Amino acid sequence: MATFKIEIQNKRADGTYNLRIRVTHNTVVRRISTNLYVTGEELTRSKKLKEGKTALLAEDLIKKCRETCNSMGMEIQNMSIDTLVDRLKSALKGGETFRLDFIKFAEEKILNLSSGTAMIYRTAINTLRRFIMRDELDISEINVSFLRAFERFIEAEPSKRGSNRKAMTEKAKEGKGGRAVSLYMSCIRSLYNQAKDEYNDEDRGIINIPYSPFSHYKVKAQPRTKKRAIPVEMIQKIISLPYKKERPDGRQSAYNIAKDCFLLSFMFIGMNSADMYYLMPPKNGVLVYNRKKTASRRADLAEMRVRVEPCTAFLLDKYKGDKTLFNFASLYATCKSFNRVINDGLKDIGSDIGVEGLTLYAARHSWATIARSAAVGIDKATVHEALNHVDKEMKVTDIYIDRDWSVIWEANRKVLALFDWTELELLYLL
Repeated sequence: MATFKIEIQNKRADGTYNLRIRVTHNTVVRRISTNLYVTGEELTRSKKLKEGKTALLAEDLIKKCRETCNSMGMEIQNMSIDTLVDRLKSALKGGETFRLDFIKFAEEKILNLSSGTAMIYRTAINTLRRFIMRDELDISEINVSFLRAFERFIEAEPSKRGSNRKAMTEKAKEGKGGRAVSLYMSCIRSLYNQAKDEYNDEDRGIINIPYSPFSHYKVKAQPRTKKRAIPVEMIQKIISLPYKKERPDGRQSAYNIAKDCFLLSFMFIGMNSADMYYLMPPKNGVLVYNRKKTASRRADLAEMRVRVEPCTAFLLDKYKGDKTLFNFASLYATCKSFNRVINDGLKDIGSDIGVEGLTLYAARHSWATIARSAAVGIDKATVHEALNHVDKEMKVTDIYIDRDWSVIWEANRKVLALFDWTELELLYLL
């Protein structure tokens, strides 16, 4: 059992003496400074504390130290002196009154995230602000009932889509839905667990955040996305669509950009607009890039390699850039504005071919579905790998196996061979 004794520190410049607690444990000594100070009049000639108010306060501190040790049970016998002192300091400072502004903590953590991930986390925290109607939230307030109430708030709050327009669409008035609930609550869970990791030290018995609400509250899984794949016939229809006339300023219309980028995405195994925007020229006929959507979350930086097939030649020449493969960066200020133009144009294209809600992501879904179909017969594992997905069951095995990109390239060649690509250049020349 540790022993405790009040000691008088040397006289300070202002004439006062600080009271310290001498801790002896397993024959090792450490001292804890207190917030108690006395003058010479409160000390005896031998520098002992006289009876009085300060002596009673000092005795209370000693009592609290003993109570803290008693609460540890037999664990204290093999505990180091430094671990014991840390626990005593926490108890003396009122460890049970630990405070942490969760909003402020989250904002600091968001600064270290990639731009895309940061945007999602920031949206989740801003939604949390609207729920609590203030800018501060102590972490102790987050419990199961709080999380369930926040979940209901997310589901009921109108979507912000289109809210900057004068007349909000019916779509914008709808609730956010299951995807937002899953996404935002996952962000809150991640931040809460980060706070526990940072402010708790279980090895040393320092538990500033003792609760684990996410052990009892389960984040809802994201709803399965609606199948967005379109068949071979529809892809050929897009290839065969006549180009619109160029705009008066000589730039391509959104319709034309959308058509060509949809086809480029399909040709490059579902490449997204952000990767097209920054894509560098091929090396030895192979495009090498890291998928921006998942690069920051992957040990392999989501590296992707796509062989340039002959059918892409016309579009590569049409949008040839200076430093990057395409000139999209010179046409649009940001990849977001570029993506917006593509999706605006795809709405009209979808209307023309009879596909409601056509988006660029449909090119990725379509490639996977067509590759897996009987017409091509690519095995599921190859399709999975071609889309640059991570197989959790094979994660360890993948460490020992080098990816054979040629298998993926051959799969892409078979998919692209189903279409007549010659119409693209002929339509452009008309």
